Amino acid sequence: MAARRTGTRKTARAPLRGRARVAVGLVLFMLVAAIVVWRRSEGVATARAMQRMRTELRTLRAEQQDLENDLRRASSRRSVVSEAERRLGMRVPSEAQTRFLPSSAFSAAETIAGDSVLGSVSDSLPTASGGHP
Repeated sequence: MAARRTGTRKTARAPLRGRARVAVGLVLFMLVAAIVVWRRSEGVATARAMQRMRTELRTLRAEQQDLENDLRRASSRRSVVSEAERRLGMRVPSEAQTRFLPSSAFSAAETIAGDSVLGSVSDSLPTASGGHP
């Protein structure tokens, strides 16, 4: 009897093994398919995010260009003069109100004056570094 049971069990286990292999194969296939679908959906999401960032970059570059143009326009001589006239009441002097001194005349007068008023005025003027000499 023991021989029959052993033989019966072996024949009964053989189809289960085949079914188990098929089941494991199907589970592996479904797992791989799920991973492929997940990876592709992540790729699509990444591509959409990159497209949004490219669009935002184009928008920011256009805004930067507009701001640079506004800065150039605001720092032009025409804008500065008109704002100084409007806000501060300043005006550009006429030719009759303007005197140009040659640089050699200024240095000669300073040499002649020595420590006089011209020398003391030039000593009290700020230097190029922003402080007093």
